[in-house]
Amino acid sequence: MTTPDGKPDPARPDPFRTVGAAARPGPGVEIAALSDLPDPGAIVRDFREGDALFSILLTRRGDVVRAWRNMCPHARWPLERPDGRVVVQEGRYVICSAHGASFTLEDGRCVAGPGLGLGLQALPIVVVDGRILAAADA
Repeated sequence: MTTPDGKPDPARPDPFRTVGAAARPGPGVEIAALSDLPDPGAIVRDFREGDALFSILLTRRGDVVRAWRNMCPHARWPLERPDGRVVVQEGRYVICSAHGASFTLEDGRCVAGPGLGLGLQALPIVVVDGRILAAADA
């Protein structure tokens, strides 16, 4: 589980945290082109290694670009719709397609719906020359 700021909560271990970890892109791997990410908006990029799947949600609002594990902390479902689109409401919130929880684009906090007070798991990224790249964990 995560705290509202998207960091692991040591008081609530997350058995799903390592699911798909083998497919997580390493530092320097391109996740997407910045031009692929609407402003404001969100997109999902999936990475596979054998049977492992690691799904990343990218969000953007103005100059703030963030990456999150594409997994609702409440339901353990991907946040996007079955057709792959991400619902962004009012240019401020990602809406979980499973139960309607609302997460802020900038900090991943759940501000409404199931999971209120939980947060998305933040992933480190850098933006270089219009490319969004995975970065090393801090």
